[in-house]
Amino acid sequence: MQCVFFIFALLLLSGCDSSVNIHKEWLGIKYYRIDFSGHEIKKLPQGARRVKEQRDVAIGILDGNGDTGEFIVSGRVTEKDYVIEPMNHLYDYSEGFITTSRDGKVKPFITYKMTNKCQPDDTYSGGSDSQGRTILFATEKPCEVEITFPREIHHGGQHGNSK
Repeated sequence: MQCVFFIFALLLLSGCDSSVNIHKEWLGIKYYRIDFSGHEIKKLPQGARRVKEQRDVAIGILDGNGDTGEFIVSGRVTEKDYVIEPMNHLYDYSEGFITTSRDGKVKPFITYKMTNKCQPDDTYSGGSDSQGRTILFATEKPCEVEITFPREIHHGGQHGNSK
């Protein structure tokens, strides 16, 4: 009998969906990328769309109140089941960095400049957050993204590829 109950409970839980509306207050940033880590997005809010070839990742625009709008996602979803990050553009390919010291320790609140190497006039300047994370720099196609820091601008910086 316990086995039948377990199977019934498993079937019941696998069929449930979650409703998620997230509020963010990013100074001057309105674009976001959200990854539901394996939970399929069944319904998108207005202003959002799926990232190419991914069923659990979307990009979108926060509304005037700083809300994403309602996502309907498969399974039970809590705040630990998704990651939402600010972006500079609404493109599918993006790259972010974590600012660190030479010995690899996270360095928060570092001023940086990111440059799209496919379109060098496409840049973003900002500051890393309390965990050393930069904004996700989005590109229209897969491109190398360069990050430089004010005291290193003439010496070059780190490179990454947008995915």
